[in-house]
Amino acid sequence: MNNRSFTSRLSRRIIGIVSVIFLAIFIAIGLGTQYVITNETASASPLMLFLFLLLVGAVGLVIVYFMCRREIRRMTRPITELSVSALNMGQGNFKAKLPEIDSKDEMLRLRDSFVYLQNSISDYIGQLKTTKSDNERMESELNVARTIQMGMLSTDFPTQLHALLKPAKEVGGDLYDFIQKGDMLHFAVGDVSGKGVPASLVMSITRAMLHFVATLDLPLNESVSRINNSVADTNSNDMFVTLFIGRINLKTLRMDYCNAGHNPPVIISPNGEPRFLPVKSNLAAGLMEQFPYQDESIDLEPGTRLVAYTDGVTEAENSSFELYGEDRLVEAIQQLKPDMDEETVVKTIYQSVKSFTGKHPQSDDITIMSLKV
Repeated sequence: MNNRSFTSRLSRRIIGIVSVIFLAIFIAIGLGTQYVITNETASASPLMLFLFLLLVGAVGLVIVYFMCRREIRRMTRPITELSVSALNMGQGNFKAKLPEIDSKDEMLRLRDSFVYLQNSISDYIGQLKTTKSDNERMESELNVARTIQMGMLSTDFPTQLHALLKPAKEVGGDLYDFIQKGDMLHFAVGDVSGKGVPASLVMSITRAMLHFVATLDLPLNESVSRINNSVADTNSNDMFVTLFIGRINLKTLRMDYCNAGHNPPVIISPNGEPRFLPVKSNLAAGLMEQFPYQDESIDLEPGTRLVAYTDGVTEAENSSFELYGEDRLVEAIQQLKPDMDEETVVKTIYQSVKSFTGKHPQSDDITIMSLKV
């Protein structure tokens, strides 16, 4: 064992071989010259001496070439073997056999680097398998959660109402709901701050409260107050819910409504232009307990349509990061035909949003509800 570098050892070895061979050549030349001088004959001439020296030199060079070549191959054989191992590792065999190195030089450090690389890759692959397994399990659980959440949404739509919800992730925080009790149609659209699992949990609490307060036939401001207090009481992450809640008497067409920090719906009167429904400024639910919510009322004409939505519609982005915006929403609603059924209305507005965003990924949950009286 020695601690000299590989380059130094190779150089010394070649110099040693060349020195020994040239020493032998010089001895041979000296002995040959002495022999020629001692046994000088008529045939002996300077030309013969030159040819003899040339022959000895040529033989010496050939010997130097082959011995140096043999020694270089022997000393660089581990590099060839390491290259084969690297090729095998590149093909996926991360446990490829590595050559044994006896010297303590660059070759040993190179082999140790390969050993470290093999161990690191093996550990990384093990971690990837574990992570993949965890991700697959989490993805499976999220898919189940998505199925449960989407199953919570009412899909048995009455003739005059239809809604659509498209989460940005596996589960989301948007919600819609409707309950018909005799001539009274209760409906709501909401948006929980944030996304993912936390938002979906708050969404579930909010929807449960919507069903509960709908059975009490309370004034809508009182209903929203109860929802607000319930969300605020169970909210440890400062999340909130924007809500638009309406209640229509299908006989008198009087609509009571309360808006809690939500986007105002678009109302389209028969033979009229789309316009945003005037709403009072109320805090989103969950921000502050005992907030004094104010409700409102409006008398609707037969054939009036109301389109409620979440900000995932107006804030949808295209590849240039432009927003869909309220103006495009109004333009899309203007293109609707009065005799369209509500399912077609919802799908048409959604397609308008998707045409605008193109292949740009959806960044927020999208909910659209349309109803016509």
